[in-house]
Formats: sequence, structure tokens, C-alpha cells
Amino acid sequence: MKKLVYFVLFVFTLNVAAQEQYTWNTDYKSALQLSKSQDKPILAFVVNQQQSEATELLKAEFFASASFKAMASKLVLLKLDVSDQQSYNARMGIHYTNQRTAPGLALVGADNDAIGNPLVSFTSESISDFLGFINSKL
Repeated sequence: MKKLVYFVLFVFTLNVAAQEQYTWNTDYKSALQLSKSQDKPILAFVVNQQQSEATELLKAEFFASASFKAMASKLVLLKLDVSDQQSYNARMGIHYTNQRTAPGLALVGADNDAIGNPLVSFTSESISDFLGFINSKL
């Protein structure tokens, strides 16, 4: 029994250590300053407090992909929670994704302009295309 407990603990520790940890900015202004000072584009991830199929698909096929892991250090990661429709984040989320709902992804330049079209329709193909698009802009 003791060996089983150690084995489970060992597997859990490996699993936790293997997970990628990214630093997500939640303040748009600080993300913009980082973008300018580091000469990196911003990847704006528009979310709300509700889980959806689209969010799960993004987690599985976008954020867990080798492509994203390879380019994450070349981006300023910004998470905009649009749960409060009256917030500044909601206005920025609408501005970048051209929609009032979440989730959505947009690539933003240091000059505060969107680069290309946002990802708001979630299929495996559209996610793969957006990853390729981001990679082409880095």
C-alpha cells in the first residue's frame, strides 16, 4: 500500500511539473507597455467566467500545442475577462474580436492595432490556421 501511495504521488508530481506555466497579464496598459519595451506583439485572449466547448477546444488544441509553446515567449500574453460588460476589458475585447461574446483570440501590435483577423470561430482547422498566422508574424 505504501508503494502505491508513493507511486501515485510520484506520477502526480511529474504531471504538475510537466504543465507549462505562462504569465498572463490582466491589465491592458501594462501589456501594451511590455509590448513596446520588448518589441513583441500581444496575444489577447478574451474570456468570461463561463466554460464552453470553444474554451475547452482552445485549451486542448491551441494552448497545449507545440506551436504555441514554441512561440509563447515571443508574445506578450494578455487575458481580458469580459464578464462585466461595463468594464474596460469588455470594451477592449469587443474592439479586438469584433464581438461581444467570449472566447476569442486576437494578435495586437505595440501600436494598439489588431494584426489580421481575430479567431472567433473555433474548429481544429481555424485554430491551426491562426497558429500559422501568428507564427508568420513573429
